[in-house]
Amino acid sequence: MKVGDLVTHGERFIEEYGIEPDAVGIVLELDPEEIGDPEEALVLWNDSDLCNHSTWNLEVISESR
Repeated sequence: MKVGDLVTHGERFIEEYGIEPDAVGIVLELDPEEIGDPEEALVLWNDSDLCNHSTWNLEVISESR
């Protein structure tokens, strides 16, 4: 996963937390808290939410170049 990728919530995350399956977001930053955790991503969602997520809860649907 890298900055600019379009993502959605992973299947397990959707089932476990009841998240809308049609949410799409763009990865704005990796390791947004600057603690050396490349498995954390800052995502801007299509509903204007800005959230940190673990990358293992996300699925890439379109990779940036």
